[in-house]
Amino acid sequence: MSLIKSIKKQKIYLKKLIKDKLTLEKCIQCKGEKFFMELIAELTKRRVMEGELQEKETTLSTVLDAVRDAIAILDDYGNVTFWNAAAEKLFGYPQEEILGKDLHLLVVPEEHLYETYSKAFNHFKTTGKGNAIGKIMEFKAKHKDGRTFVVELSLSAMRIKNTWHSVGIVRDITERKQEQEELKNSRQKYLELTENAPIGIISCDYKGNIIYVNQIVLEILGSASIEETKKINLLTFPLLVRHGLSKQLEDCLKSNKSAMHEINYESKWGKKVWLRIHIKPRENRNTVIGAQVIIDDISERKQLEEKLFLLSITDSLTSVYNRRFFIQKLEEEIERVKRTSRKFSVIMMDIDHFKCVNDRFGHNCGDYVLRKIMSETIKKIRKIDTLARWGGEEFIILLPETTIYKAVVLAEKLRERLSRMDIPNVGNVTASFGVAEYNLGDSVDTIVQKADNLMYQAKSAGRNCVRYIRE
Repeated sequence: MSLIKSIKKQKIYLKKLIKDKLTLEKCIQCKGEKFFMELIAELTKRRVMEGELQEKETTLSTVLDAVRDAIAILDDYGNVTFWNAAAEKLFGYPQEEILGKDLHLLVVPEEHLYETYSKAFNHFKTTGKGNAIGKIMEFKAKHKDGRTFVVELSLSAMRIKNTWHSVGIVRDITERKQEQEELKNSRQKYLELTENAPIGIISCDYKGNIIYVNQIVLEILGSASIEETKKINLLTFPLLVRHGLSKQLEDCLKSNKSAMHEINYESKWGKKVWLRIHIKPRENRNTVIGAQVIIDDISERKQLEEKLFLLSITDSLTSVYNRRFFIQKLEEEIERVKRTSRKFSVIMMDIDHFKCVNDRFGHNCGDYVLRKIMSETIKKIRKIDTLARWGGEEFIILLPETTIYKAVVLAEKLRERLSRMDIPNVGNVTASFGVAEYNLGDSVDTIVQKADNLMYQAKSAGRNCVRYIRE
């Protein structure tokens, strides 16, 4: 800024020198023509210099006034020697009002802060050094109208004519501070929400390392602590790999797409749960940096679904499968044997004289007889066999991988067991059996019809017997 002042002084001097004709005439009379020519050359040179300096001054002023940040220069007394347009706008003081004034006295709102500044400035003006030089600081500033706002100040030192001047670049960061505060509050609310959420929330980085886990996750998984849970890597943990969750997470991170996954999971701490897991990648500047994993314990819902499914496929009285489910299993078995050329057989059984049991002992007793017979029958068949109530006192058994001969052996064992079974208040109850083997071309209707016809043959033959056809 001393350069600008120097230029101004030279301009004033030159103007006076040119206008003062008397001085020029005296110089010519005293020094002669040679001196006059030298003086003209000097004046010309100075005019050129003046033009160049004026151009530089104009350029510098234009640049300084065009910048968005406020720029102020203080002399060794702390008074303002330069004040750009942005500073006028930021603090409300026009240049003519602020130049030569103690800037800090005007714009620092707190008295103790001004005292601290005064001490620091006294040290600076003798050494050109200070804790604030070369650093960026934040503090409250005061506008001319009295309102305060937050600014960011960058200070540097400049030596002019053996004295230290300070150059300050000031930026209003009130809006940024508000945004930071809002972001901080938003994060705090997010943490509060995640901690109190009824679902488990896990955040992981791109490598699958857990960086956040809320309390509900610990309850869902039965984990000992947050620290123990954070030791798990979601991409490599064996249980998660086995259930396919790690692969799905990896795919989501690579494709930047969300996904939903349900698993029947047993945690490393031994807790068995049904989990619905939602994976959502997290981004930063269009780059995936990790994922948020939301875990919902749906065990109760799955148990209810299982109960509803069982109700839909079982007979409510005897708890064996119902007719609709049996037909579905029979259709599946027919399709299977078409591909494998294996055999399967069907047994149709009917309780002998069951109407008499109902008439003599009542329907409650009849229901008990049916349940008792079915519990004994279940004990004699395999897990792969399907036992269903066909209707009334008729029951049917599907026997995969079973020839007619093996099916007849089973039917005889069931007949014998039932005939020797003593049911309280009822006594012995017998049943008649029809056994049919699947042959190529049979349908659900034809094979069931064959077994049913054979069962009625057993009844016609005196009941309590097994009938079948070798084909």
